[in-house]
Amino acid sequence: MKQWYYSVSMLAAAAVSAGLASHANAQQEAPQPKSQASSRVMEEIIVNARRREENLQEVPVSMTVLTQESLSNANITEAGDLATYTPSLMTNTRFGSDSTNFAIRGFSQELRTTSSVAVYFAEVVAPRGANTTQSGDGAGPGDFFDLENVQVLKGPQGTLFGRNTTGGAVLLTPKRPTDELEGYAEVSAGNYDLKRAQGVVNIPLGETLRVRLGVDHQQRDGYLNNISDIGPDDFADQDYTAARLSVLWDITDSLENYTIAKWVESSNNGSPYSLLDCNPAGQPFGSFCQADLDRRIASGNNGEYDVYNFVPDSESELEQWQVINTTTWEINDDLTLKNIVSYAEFESTQAFALYGTDWRDFAGQHVSFAQINAQATPTTSQKTWVEELQLQGTAFDESLTWQAGLYYERSEPIEPYGSQAPSSISCDQNSVQSSDPLDYRCNDFFGALFSGGWTNPTGLPPFSFGSVQNTPGGVTYTNKAVYLQGTYQFNDQWSTTAGIRYTNDETSGWVDETIYFYPGTIAGGYYAPAATINNYRTPETSSEEPTWLLGVEYKPTDDMMVYAKYSRGYRQGSVNLASIEEWAIHEPEKVDTYELGLKTSFEGAIAGTFNVATFYNDFTNQQVQFGYLNSDGVGTTSILNAGASTIWGVEIDGALLLTDNFSVNYSYAYLNTNVDEINIPQAPYPAGVGIFSGTSTAEDEPLSYAPENSVVIGLNYRIPVDEALGEIATSLTYVYTDDMQAVSKDTSPYATLPSYELVNLNLNWRNVMSSPVDVSMFVTNLFDEEYRTNITGNWSTGLEAGRVGVPRMYGARVRYNF
Repeated sequence: MKQWYYSVSMLAAAAVSAGLASHANAQQEAPQPKSQASSRVMEEIIVNARRREENLQEVPVSMTVLTQESLSNANITEAGDLATYTPSLMTNTRFGSDSTNFAIRGFSQELRTTSSVAVYFAEVVAPRGANTTQSGDGAGPGDFFDLENVQVLKGPQGTLFGRNTTGGAVLLTPKRPTDELEGYAEVSAGNYDLKRAQGVVNIPLGETLRVRLGVDHQQRDGYLNNISDIGPDDFADQDYTAARLSVLWDITDSLENYTIAKWVESSNNGSPYSLLDCNPAGQPFGSFCQADLDRRIASGNNGEYDVYNFVPDSESELEQWQVINTTTWEINDDLTLKNIVSYAEFESTQAFALYGTDWRDFAGQHVSFAQINAQATPTTSQKTWVEELQLQGTAFDESLTWQAGLYYERSEPIEPYGSQAPSSISCDQNSVQSSDPLDYRCNDFFGALFSGGWTNPTGLPPFSFGSVQNTPGGVTYTNKAVYLQGTYQFNDQWSTTAGIRYTNDETSGWVDETIYFYPGTIAGGYYAPAATINNYRTPETSSEEPTWLLGVEYKPTDDMMVYAKYSRGYRQGSVNLASIEEWAIHEPEKVDTYELGLKTSFEGAIAGTFNVATFYNDFTNQQVQFGYLNSDGVGTTSILNAGASTIWGVEIDGALLLTDNFSVNYSYAYLNTNVDEINIPQAPYPAGVGIFSGTSTAEDEPLSYAPENSVVIGLNYRIPVDEALGEIATSLTYVYTDDMQAVSKDTSPYATLPSYELVNLNLNWRNVMSSPVDVSMFVTNLFDEEYRTNITGNWSTGLEAGRVGVPRMYGARVRYNF
């Protein structure tokens, strides 16, 4: 199979040399020709990848664009769905679908770091999330409806979009209010008891004021089956409601005010991991894991979608609201002033058995290995202000197009947030519902087992194995920047682009950590806490870094552009509330990217685009996650600037309009990543470090979540029927994702996630019998492929668990347009 993809790559290179080259694609349904079949022309696609509206084929950025129609056809309702259909884009769903973060070209987000791929909605970066788990900083439920398009920009975007775009940026562009009274109402139904209702109404209120209101609600049962009879019947379900209000006011002919208010609430059961295998030699939990696995096999409940839960009130809840106001003043034909201000609040709570273990002590009581539980404090509670003042203009008879801006962002806790979680301990789950850990009743079974049958923690560590942690705290981010970028066109063929941004980042946090220790006995029973340890930490760090872009563009013809560019990107340093004090901060990481690309469009009997980009990344001061037990006996991680990597690859996108009714979209990415060095801390470790357990990546191995080959091919066919019947079109999408490494190979024999293939099919019947009704049917993962998206890397402790991809989903939609 791989040989076939290498052949495709060689054929693509040959086509490039023949002059059919470029590298940005819009996946959309059956593009319509502008003229007769003898001279077909692809529709232009407008993007704002450079903070202004431009034709996609004239932007020197490697990118993939998906229209709202593409999103609907692929049933994309959350961030994880988007990555499935975008080569070079991957996601990590460690804490469930509502806490997804992106990776592009191998730049991923470690736990307790800031994002490496920035997500923007209406030109405003996503609200900040938590420092304790991965949440916020991305695209959540309810963001993927009523959009113009989604643009995935690949490679550093540090000049116009700022720090934390080392991998790239994802831009969500909502539909603006129009001057037409229009809208739609839509309902969907499908398997897993899918129910979705969506509605949008656009109302012009006079000649200068327009309003657009949209609502999206979806419910769907989970595809993970709970085999424990404790708590909900299923997991990985969906239940969210999102609303969006947009108001566009033309104050004068040259002054416009655009306001968006958006809100979403999501409440589901959470998403535990599936148990993959046990390591009998793994210490200290191998034998308990094996007993769990044996019970599952004996009961016939060891399928990919079977999970175990011991938390009665499992939940994953999220609420976010945001107001974005953009004022645009066209001062004259050559100068425009834009002011963007936003305020957002993001809150989430999670409580479920993260790894879904069914471990029992000798008395038959459940022993928790890892449990997310936030009764006293929310998992996330953060508010974010953004202010950006921007000037755009032209000069020298429009030979120079430029923009400059000032940027300010401040994000701080609304209230203390963190976790209150039992770890490696047996607890009465009824008592764990209390907001006060002093009310918990637990048994340090493993501590008793390893100390001879009984332990009574009355002194200082080491005296215990399991514990309950309560970690209220929060992090404040302050980011300021100034930037300038311009493109100068020497003549019709040659132009150059240069940009620079200077950013100042300040991060400070606090955590009031209390660790509760409990008596333990192998005979069973639950006890009040016998001892506590309190640690108060206030880490803080700051940095000042420039990012830049230097590029040159050459257009040998009106339909072809060749470009080369060099850019610097960086991801800011930050603090880690879970770390010991000596390792609680980490510095920025940097990447130097060299990129060469071509863009070509062509028309005639066959119209289309063929697009290619090649790139090389020198990645230094890499933020690497280290795991260890601290001196209090609690497992945790720190982030250290300990790595350097090399990343290079090729990205090919294109579209072909073969006939008036048949079109093909295709995307291919080849990615080669290598960790050149990891500087592992050597003993003697800081006083707070107990047992050092290793890193998330290793030398001479690929970066995490960086498949070597990925392919997306879409076939779109409009069925010729009488116009009175309406318009009937069908599309089939094929997705291939190569195997990829999730953790270092020494960490787990399951470190490499196997490759997988997905096929989607949909049928659209628009204007049924010349009516304003549209009917659609869709199937995603047609052949019900079972695949993994993430693993834990806990093999050395005795188990391995992973997340499975979404199984086959199918359904139908009916839309009424007015």
